[in-house]
Amino acid sequence: MPIKKIKVLFLVVLNFLSLSLFSINFENLKCEDAVFEKNIKSVRMHPLEWEQGYPVLEFGSDNALSFNFDQIESSPEIYYYTILHCTYDWKVSDLLFFEYADGFDENEIYDYEDSHNTFVNYTHYNLEIPNRDIELTKSGNYLLIVYLKSGGENKIVITKRFMLFENILQINAGKNMALLNDYRIKYQKIDFTILRKALNISEPQIELRPVVMQNYQWNTAKYDFPFSFIDNDKIVYEWEDKIAFDATNEYRYFNFNNLELNSERVEHIEFKKPYYYIDLVKDKTEMFSPYSSVNDINGSYVIRTKRFRNSDFPEVQSEYAIVKFSLEHKSPISNSDVYIYGELTNYSLDENSKMLYNLETKTYEKLLFLKQGYYNYRYVLVDKDGKISHSFFEGSHQQTENAYLLFLYYKSISDNYYRLVNFMVI
Repeated sequence: MPIKKIKVLFLVVLNFLSLSLFSINFENLKCEDAVFEKNIKSVRMHPLEWEQGYPVLEFGSDNALSFNFDQIESSPEIYYYTILHCTYDWKVSDLLFFEYADGFDENEIYDYEDSHNTFVNYTHYNLEIPNRDIELTKSGNYLLIVYLKSGGENKIVITKRFMLFENILQINAGKNMALLNDYRIKYQKIDFTILRKALNISEPQIELRPVVMQNYQWNTAKYDFPFSFIDNDKIVYEWEDKIAFDATNEYRYFNFNNLELNSERVEHIEFKKPYYYIDLVKDKTEMFSPYSSVNDINGSYVIRTKRFRNSDFPEVQSEYAIVKFSLEHKSPISNSDVYIYGELTNYSLDENSKMLYNLETKTYEKLLFLKQGYYNYRYVLVDKDGKISHSFFEGSHQQTENAYLLFLYYKSISDNYYRLVNFMVI
């Protein structure tokens, strides 16, 4: 058989295998950050050696992303993973596995370790991307899928977003005050200019897809806004309202790396075998409070412990505890729900982050099972129509130091996927 025919046959087989894998096992999958099992905790993804960093990696660099999670109080499972390529707006792209990756589409997570001398036993799993089993060959959005093999089927456990970017188009960007007519909310807007000479952009409104996000909050990200000015050298995006965000306030915080002493914002620590119970200081609404500068980490958290004299491995030495959050409010808010929001709840608005009102204490309350460390969080109000308010409890201030992430995607007329041609933090 001629070599050309063999190659065509090989590609047909690969197409069939890829279609079988993703259409059967991952049908109707949403490209979002999600955890589907209650015994999976502390799911994180960030650049190596930069725990507060975003899961964004420059394409072709020598760096890698570290993905890790804990399986709580059960025998270690054998977890597998695969990676899907996604569009700029987080839908599964049309690319098949072999078109965006070299290696195997199913791999086992081999790196795991049991916790050291903790009351809550857990197994810590770690994975680096890329690795010897899989190398990604295109820039863009990706979804990491972790799953178990159960009864002949693949049971999805975790989905996690990450991005690979090419540094091709130069961008000049800045954060400014947005003069929108709302006395309760202060807005910040992002203005930026793309220098277009590095790429042959003939239809910028079709080929370019900029996305702007505040503090890694995908549920408030801005998509599909038009440019405001264009010439032969540059494309300008300057709007008063289309790329504007509620400035909100600095995140609240607490630290429980020391279980022997009450640190700032920790009111009480008690051990009732087998768990530590931690009561945080009761929070109050900050809607009408003046702005106060806080050196927060924009909603993230870091794992730290002082349980041992030499706590060099907090990933497996840190203890888990039940942490109680309390938000004072004179009465329950009708037709609305209150949520704890931040990386500690995966930026999700669901039953895992929803608070309940206690009529006796006149507080919204929630218990979270958290690993020792320093945490940021805030309270979010969601009304019956699904409208989200980040400032109802927190207030809104022009001085708030938010981090804005700008992603620039490009798809030429002849391309079949969106490249991520630049990324920057503003």
